[in-house]
Amino acid sequence: MTDTHAALLDALIQRIESKGLNLPTLPDVALQVRAIAESPDSTAQDLAQAIARDPAIAARLVQIANSPLYRGLSEITSLPQIVTRLGMRTISQLVVSISMQQSFRAHTPIIQQRMRRHWEFSTQVAALSQMLARRQRHLDPDQALLAGLTHAIGALPVYAIAEDLPKLLHNPELLDQLAAELQPRIGGQILRAWDFPDPLVHVVLECQNLQREHDGLADYTDVVIVAILQARNGEDNPEDSWIGVPAAEKLGVDTGASPLADELDEILRAMLD
Repeated sequence: MTDTHAALLDALIQRIESKGLNLPTLPDVALQVRAIAESPDSTAQDLAQAIARDPAIAARLVQIANSPLYRGLSEITSLPQIVTRLGMRTISQLVVSISMQQSFRAHTPIIQQRMRRHWEFSTQVAALSQMLARRQRHLDPDQALLAGLTHAIGALPVYAIAEDLPKLLHNPELLDQLAAELQPRIGGQILRAWDFPDPLVHVVLECQNLQREHDGLADYTDVVIVAILQARNGEDNPEDSWIGVPAAEKLGVDTGASPLADELDEILRAMLD
């Protein structure tokens, strides 16, 4: 670690400690939707009424429901139809995803660019995670999608804080390194504040450890680790560095193999369009 790197890392940590980490809060509609989706006594109408309280989220769900990934024979125009087509669990994960996008805002072009790039990569990891989880009977693909979306959420507050540190704005590569170093700690705090289940908190804390090992079946952290490797396929990461990754062995997949392009493209279009 260079002196500049260490000094700016200290500056970021001091800024967080002095001002406190202003954790984003999930909108009320996202909290209500999660509670309704998890209640066995809830109905599709209950969920539709909760979503209707936030027109922006409702409009985005209509768009996603009519995307190539989810659309049926006819176009969907009402919230009850959306709940019927997508299901309560999927709706819950999508609402959290949309709320996450709305929770982080940047004012400078360099930070806007970083946040946009971060969201696009996280969306790709989420899509790959969902695809990988579909091949594991004991895992929920929708939960895997959310795990992928939130795996690096801790970097976003770092980018926001960096807007007050001109030296970092002029050194975006170093900013990316610092965000990667701090994101597990901060991401864990965010997901705990949002009352996310422990398996998803563990994803944030452990998904950077390619040599992570554990007993039993593959879990969501394994899925996200492999999804990250697949999302980075073609970058400056030699494939032989992936040999012996325990998560890949548990899932029985080749991290260097190309995923099903058509299925991946459909998921990405649904999330990003």
